[in-house]
Amino acid sequence: MAEHATVDDRNDSKGARERAPIVVAALFGLLGVAVGTFFAWENAIWPLNQDSGLALERRAQQFWDLKAAGDTLGAYGYMTESYRRRVTPAGFGRVGQGLVIHTGATVRDVVIEDDGTVARVEIDLRHRFNRKNFNDMETVSAISERWVLENGTWYRWPFGLRG
Repeated sequence: MAEHATVDDRNDSKGARERAPIVVAALFGLLGVAVGTFFAWENAIWPLNQDSGLALERRAQQFWDLKAAGDTLGAYGYMTESYRRRVTPAGFGRVGQGLVIHTGATVRDVVIEDDGTVARVEIDLRHRFNRKNFNDMETVSAISERWVLENGTWYRWPFGLRG
């Protein structure tokens, strides 16, 4: 019987050695899933964190991407509700029409004020003038925009509007 126990002990030891790489791989897999979930959570825009700085940065970039693409109706949806009540989409499309052509923008910085409902967005705005001698001259301007949190989402406050 002692021999029989020795053979079983060797078989158990051999089985444990065969299972060890599987267990290690499973542990690394679980670690990878945990790390991936953490980074996805930190960098994602969930319905519950629309008021974050990252959500604002993405919305401001989307606004200017739409403007540069000529989608004024799409960009109009990013304006504050009070603005949209006073200005029609056609009126919004006419603002600055003809003189300046926006060719792109890059959000540089987002600063949310202490109360969390107002923010400044710093943007590098690329544009060119729609004039014969200036068609090929693209200019970059550093601009600062005001964005406000309305109903849990960031909206662009129009230039020149008090409040």
